[in-house]
Amino acid sequence: MKITVNVDGGSRGNPGPAAAAMVITDEEGKVIATKSKFLGPGLTNNFAEWSALEGAVNALVYLAGEHDGLTAEVLADSELVVRQFNRQYKIKEPTLREIAERVWEDLAITPGLKLTVRHVPREENKLADAAVNRELDSYMTWLEQNKE
Repeated sequence: MKITVNVDGGSRGNPGPAAAAMVITDEEGKVIATKSKFLGPGLTNNFAEWSALEGAVNALVYLAGEHDGLTAEVLADSELVVRQFNRQYKIKEPTLREIAERVWEDLAITPGLKLTVRHVPREENKLADAAVNRELDSYMTWLEQNKE
């Protein structure tokens, strides 16, 4: 089985409220699943981007087990996270390093998952970006409605 996963993370304010999302598509480009998650207030954009990648890897590890192997390409518009994941850049921030270590370990113990992570322009990541923004808009609406 071969799938593509677009991931995105974002924060409003950086740090600020943050969310992460992934959109999984099949070989024909049909959307199989969209998942987004509000991560919390006071978080950075890089934390959100890495969280999106970690969520995608968790889903892919599960799918690889269900389908007796899986080839997946993860597409992200964060050049920094892609280069950090591919070990071209060091990860100095301890929290991001912890996420990366979990991701790399999950991949190491899942031999049935063949994964590549590639950078794409923002224009090619619109569905994941829209899912992040829906999550953040929902939080901002909730915040506004629950002001004292």
